[in-house]
Amino acid sequence: MDLLYSRYADPKELMNIYIRQGRFGEFVAGICEMDMKRKKEVIQKDEENRLWLAYIHSMTDKSFRDWKEELMKIKESADYDMTNAQVNAVKQQVRGILDRITPV
Repeated sequence: MDLLYSRYADPKELMNIYIRQGRFGEFVAGICEMDMKRKKEVIQKDEENRLWLAYIHSMTDKSFRDWKEELMKIKESADYDMTNAQVNAVKQQVRGILDRITPV
């Protein structure tokens, strides 16, 4: 209901109209869709602002568009999953470090 009161002066009357017309489901779906769209736009705007600030501080000679495209390519190609062999290698490396430590 807060979602409706923030947009409409009298949401109960509006809902009653849709109920009488047999279109209440359509009304609810429309409200949810509009809210989801608004939230996505806010998230995209916030991300764009953060990228802009990072771009300003990067002191690059590239345009913002080129810098952003390059950054997105790096982001897409990043793979943080480790294979079992890599996990075991890291474990062995850590054990080697810990074995060299002698408690006082």
